Amino acid sequence: MIIVGERLNSTRRPVYEALARKDRDYLIREARKQKEAGAAFIDLNTATLLDREVETLEWAVPILQKEAGVALSIDTPNPKAMEVALRLHEGQAILNSLTAESGKVKRMLPIIREARPLVIVLCLDDQGLPKAAEKEAAIAQEMVNFLGREGIEPDRIFVDPLVRPVAVDEEAGKLFLASLRKIKQTLPGVRTIAGLSNVSFGLPRRSLLNRSFLALALMEGLDAAILDPLDRELTATLGAVEALLGRDTSLQRFLALARKRNVCPPGSEPGGSEPAGSEPSGE
Repeated sequence: MIIVGERLNSTRRPVYEALARKDRDYLIREARKQKEAGAAFIDLNTATLLDREVETLEWAVPILQKEAGVALSIDTPNPKAMEVALRLHEGQAILNSLTAESGKVKRMLPIIREARPLVIVLCLDDQGLPKAAEKEAAIAQEMVNFLGREGIEPDRIFVDPLVRPVAVDEEAGKLFLASLRKIKQTLPGVRTIAGLSNVSFGLPRRSLLNRSFLALALMEGLDAAILDPLDRELTATLGAVEALLGRDTSLQRFLALARKRNVCPPGSEPGGSEPAGSEPSGE
């Protein structure tokens, strides 16, 4: 499971303010914490800075790579901002993201060829948000075929079936899982990714919803997720589910997690029961 840390998103007020005032210490600290918690990439979204986005990326990308030692997922719909960030990035980045909307993918092709990032493909076209799993899978197939003709190998592509808030549509979780299942069947060589916390937007106890949704998505073969790696209950759920699904060879990662986080301290009850009245953290 590839974890992309979600916390450096300028839609979060503290992140926006840190980017606006160029607070390098804040950015480095946030990136390091996510890396130490298991993130392989840090998602960097500067889109809310609008006309200052390019200059912000020119400042932030080198600092985060040099001082925090992280690989980045560059999260912007702005082709110019994406081009600047990918050219500055050392090593393989993630391009977040491409859609099948007319013209947009073609504007990104030159920098994809030059920088050779991993590419997140959204199941979205000119007709808007799909309302059926078959439509999402068809968009994914079309995009993978198109990118393949442009020389972009399937193992560089992550398909995102689009997580939508269940607060807006109570069927959103079911649609995502059905789309994920269909995409895995249709494109067995292509990996999948999800912006996990979108599912709980606007609701209380978001961590509970996020970790429950993660478990369901893992059952359908999800390969990567954009999530908060500092949510201890969420990452513990990830470790447990991967162990139960046989995705953790010799249970090495789960046992390391147990030792690190004292999941089963001396004197605890067999079966992992919690003390009476305890409440999970991170809600």
